[in-house]
Amino acid sequence: MPTILPLSPVPENELRRIVGLPAARQIKTSFPKRALATASEARAALRRWQDAQPVPTAPKNPDIAISAVKPTAAQLSKLRAIIESDVAPAEVLRQRMNAESFFGTLYSALTSYEFMKLEAEYKRRKVSPRLASTADSEWNDVVRAAQLAFAAGGLKGLGAAQLSQYSKELTANRRNLDAIVKVANSGVSVGTPLSLDGRTTALASLTPTVERVIDTSLIATHIPDLCDEPIAEGSFTKHFSRSFSLTVRLKVWCPTWRNPFRTCWKNFTIAGVSFSVGLNVGYKVNCCGATAWGQAYAQACATIVGIEVCAGCSATVTGVAGVSRTPVATGCSYGLGFTATLECKLFGLTVFYASVPFGYTVTGPCPPAGLCD
Repeated sequence: MPTILPLSPVPENELRRIVGLPAARQIKTSFPKRALATASEARAALRRWQDAQPVPTAPKNPDIAISAVKPTAAQLSKLRAIIESDVAPAEVLRQRMNAESFFGTLYSALTSYEFMKLEAEYKRRKVSPRLASTADSEWNDVVRAAQLAFAAGGLKGLGAAQLSQYSKELTANRRNLDAIVKVANSGVSVGTPLSLDGRTTALASLTPTVERVIDTSLIATHIPDLCDEPIAEGSFTKHFSRSFSLTVRLKVWCPTWRNPFRTCWKNFTIAGVSFSVGLNVGYKVNCCGATAWGQAYAQACATIVGIEVCAGCSATVTGVAGVSRTPVATGCSYGLGFTATLECKLFGLTVFYASVPFGYTVTGPCPPAGLCD
């Protein structure tokens, strides 16, 4: 069972302090005037409404220029702890990493790994009677390309000896190496390779997981004076739990022996994340329609070099629909459809974005003739 990202709820009166969190709004809807005959028809109407809700479009995260970090054993161990964690954002904070150090360490580790593989290829070619004659000149190209790759991340003036030392730092700890190999093997190219030269800038971002989650559970309540004035008010808490992968998008060095001057955009899977957040939904309802609202935010924060860095998840009511009105033995059953939008962020960048359509049923009297016309 994966560990849940340990998030602390932010009190409702402090939500406005969360940067980038839109204000909650009240959303109004009416129940259908035509009643459905059976409860099964009402359930089918709710499912049709859920299926009709679109997969959301996630906000686009900006690309951030990488400041490459020297890949020491200590920095690589910090990165490995994040890769091995099932609550990666919390581990990022525990390791006291901000966006700059996290992206910079990951970029340097992957670049060092590519150089290490080409070092091994150079040694193989040097002892091959067929390949030895060109091995040195080709190796010089590899070294120049590796220098450009690190320079693209701001580490300039590295010699061959320093590059080899970075490889040794990577192999000094087997667990560190295994973690980097795991991430490197997860890389998926997005787009065509580009030429690596002195103008190349290494870039990074986070690629959000985007989902529409059909929630088949149903919340129900009974309001005996549903059709009376004043309009009935209440609230309930809806709990959401999801798991996803933390995915980093990097512009990285992607050399081959024959073509070491290449750079590629790749998505790398870093680690798994599971989170839970409770959304308090407020509503006003009568037998003609309803108004609903709700917003929640939970976060984990750390202070790194005097700057507060947070991982957080929000849940917001973004849609309400009157789905059904069905006669039952005690009066009528009214079906509401809610859409909650879930969003998780790290370093202010979106890592998860989902819409969750779910149902809510209110039972009470049937509307008197002419009340809802």
